[in-house]
Amino acid sequence: MARVFSRLLSSTGLAAGVIDVAAVIVEGYADSTEGFALCLSENGDLLSQWRAYGADGAGLAIGFDSKLLAKDFGPINFGAQFFEVTKIGYGEDALIDTLSPVVKELQLVFSGQGEFVKLRDGVTREAALYRLAVRQHDAGSLFEGRCDRAPELLANLLKILAPLHFQIYATKPEVFHEEREWRLLRHRHRVALADVEYHADPTMLRPFVSCLIADPAKEVIREVVVGPKHRSDINWLKAFLASSGLEHVQVTRSKIESYR
Repeated sequence: MARVFSRLLSSTGLAAGVIDVAAVIVEGYADSTEGFALCLSENGDLLSQWRAYGADGAGLAIGFDSKLLAKDFGPINFGAQFFEVTKIGYGEDALIDTLSPVVKELQLVFSGQGEFVKLRDGVTREAALYRLAVRQHDAGSLFEGRCDRAPELLANLLKILAPLHFQIYATKPEVFHEEREWRLLRHRHRVALADVEYHADPTMLRPFVSCLIADPAKEVIREVVVGPKHRSDINWLKAFLASSGLEHVQVTRSKIESYR
């Protein structure tokens, strides 16, 4: 995102110092935020998805009601109060669509203001990014105001850039476009909080946040698709779901008949 953002900024006519500061701030967002996502697909019976995420076809695909995903379920830790439903954009075109309104606003607000701020002398782009990442900074130690209105203008610059904090979690490279992905996303500024748990597999330690899908949120689960190599009896699956209070869930088999 930072590379495309810098390129778009370079065509605005804004002062070089202002562009450098804006680009560093946005590039630093990746190290100051974190996102936890339940990744979903518009296509619940796609061969490549079974291979990559469905135990090589032996798993199950759970179908969710998209409208209920966006509903606020109150005190339980599920729904709009805690998560955001985000459609993923693919490739550079999606990034440009996301970034262009912010770039146009920067151009409109700061055109004619000159170089009201720049990186301090001796502070390289790399050094600024490092200090942002480890939080060893304040604005005055990284950026140098160049006019009397610099504090006011810098505060406005930060306000305009703020919506880009979590855009990193809404785009992927074009090669993933067939996934047609949506994410149930919980994002925040990077801090150590007790609700982050950890799972260790043979190759990696993974952080995660537990998500309680309890009454009435359980209605969000609408369908289970049985993988092309899954061997459970459908009637037993239905009985299991009913015993878990999910008797409303429809169970179907994958339409993929030839699996290699």
